[in-house]
Amino acid sequence: MKYLNRFMKWYLGENDVEKEPPKGGFFRILYLVVNFPGKLFMINIVFIISCIPLITIPAAWTALCAFTGKMFLKGYDFTLEDYLAEFKDGFIKKLVLGIMESAVIFYGYYLMSFAGNFKAVSDNTSYVIIMGAGCVIFGIGILFAAWTFVLAAHLRLGLSGIIRNAAILLILEWKSSLKLIIYTAIYLFIILALMPYSILVPMIIGNSLYGLISCSIICPVIKRRITDPYEEAVKTSTSTYWRRIDRDV
Repeated sequence: MKYLNRFMKWYLGENDVEKEPPKGGFFRILYLVVNFPGKLFMINIVFIISCIPLITIPAAWTALCAFTGKMFLKGYDFTLEDYLAEFKDGFIKKLVLGIMESAVIFYGYYLMSFAGNFKAVSDNTSYVIIMGAGCVIFGIGILFAAWTFVLAAHLRLGLSGIIRNAAILLILEWKSSLKLIIYTAIYLFIILALMPYSILVPMIIGNSLYGLISCSIICPVIKRRITDPYEEAVKTSTSTYWRRIDRDV
């Protein structure tokens, strides 16, 4: 019974010894995965359930990004009630984003599949051009989806604001975008290479882990590029306002 209690405390992250967690990067992700597998597993199951019917996938993914983003940035205070509130908030906006990005990703996949026809008739030039275009479009769709949904989860912006900021950050923060592409490629390769056994990975922890790693790359950028400058501008504006009030008095 003692060992069962210890296991459950580790599984749920209820450790007896409080240690200062790493502040960011790979070691913070590793810390969260090792110390809080139960939370990642449970939110993964909630995400899968909330993806039924399929039109709820964009809202469910945004809520998952909100959960894993807060987990990475601030700790573990994001509750199931917060997940459901995020799921319901701006449902139509998230659905529109999901449809747009799914169309881009599907078109990229279609071009890659279509390129196989030219390979079959030994037209290597057309194969390379169409396959390359398909890979680029597919990658842009994946990247854009990653940026937009994390932005939607952590900032209260309209549809145009999310799209505009995602497009700008996708280009300006090209190193972060490259990290996302590499991680996504590795994730998809593992899933496809080990099928059908690898289907268990998304079912158990794969979705929440992918969301956690995506947020670990994007959330610091949002903080550095958007939230910190905004808070500093508000602070400066408030300070200037009160100085004017004091001067007038």
